Amino acid sequence: MMENETPRTRSLLRQAERNADSGKIVAAEMLYRQIIEEAPQSTAAWLGLAQVMQDTRDKQAAYERVLELDEGNQVAMEGLAALSGGSDAADNPAVAGESKSAEIRLEGQEAAVLDDLPTTAEISNSGGQADRIVTSTGALAGAATVEDEAHEHTHGHAVAYDPDAELFCYRHPNRSTSLRCYKCNKAICSECTVKTPVGYLCPDCHREAEDAFFNSKATDYLLAALIALPLSLIAGWLVVRFSGGIFIILLFVFAGGAVGGFIARMSKRVIGNRRGRYIPYLVAACIIIGVLVFAWPWLLFFIAGNAGVLLKLAGIGVYMFTAASSAFYWAR
Repeated sequence: MMENETPRTRSLLRQAERNADSGKIVAAEMLYRQIIEEAPQSTAAWLGLAQVMQDTRDKQAAYERVLELDEGNQVAMEGLAALSGGSDAADNPAVAGESKSAEIRLEGQEAAVLDDLPTTAEISNSGGQADRIVTSTGALAGAATVEDEAHEHTHGHAVAYDPDAELFCYRHPNRSTSLRCYKCNKAICSECTVKTPVGYLCPDCHREAEDAFFNSKATDYLLAALIALPLSLIAGWLVVRFSGGIFIILLFVFAGGAVGGFIARMSKRVIGNRRGRYIPYLVAACIIIGVLVFAWPWLLFFIAGNAGVLLKLAGIGVYMFTAASSAFYWAR
């Protein structure tokens, strides 16, 4: 059924099937809808969508779309037959009679339970029995509440994914879109999406997911700076002092990465290897500051028109780039 699909479509279909098999119905439905947006003729996507949707009319429409694309599709015909069977049962007198009898029996049982409940006088004479009555009544009310919530969830789910509704990105209200965040269900444009193995995330939900991995304290930023800045100043002075010449530039290509990694690892060790969202930026900024403190006179010479310092500045620039990049990587 997937022989005419593109590699991307086949990959999304496999992801949607895995989500459906693992019980992640909402994520599976969103992936199927995304596939249909990109490949409206995908029989597999329409069939998968029909199998995960909750609303009967939506399921029927999806199955009918499958048969329009693949007239002899056995799964779609069986699905429509099952849906039609559920509708016919309601019109069948025999089935309806059985349902009515079942309802009467249930009502009779409920009436018997109510008849067995003690009167107010009996309750006042038996405190323990009153507790049991309250518990039984609460259980019945709880069951009704769960059923009502499930009913509301089903209908709310169907309304939330109305395919005819035009969506606009919640961060860019003027951009029409067909994508939603699989976690919070907000509409998002392609620029705001963050791809994950189970669908798209909006920037807010992605940030919340990342926050679970950051455990740094407020003082960690101060401690990291107190270690990274002095080491960066020492390294910066040595770089500016000895920079110049092709050989030094090549040396800085390798030495810059080693120095940046060393400064980042020392900073992480001081804060107990805790992770902070902005720790990598802080350490990289310290390395750049450590160089610029000593390199600014050479920058002024170059701005004044002294081209002789260009080779020296090239070495300084190579060191800053390699050291800051390495420090950012190791400080994550």
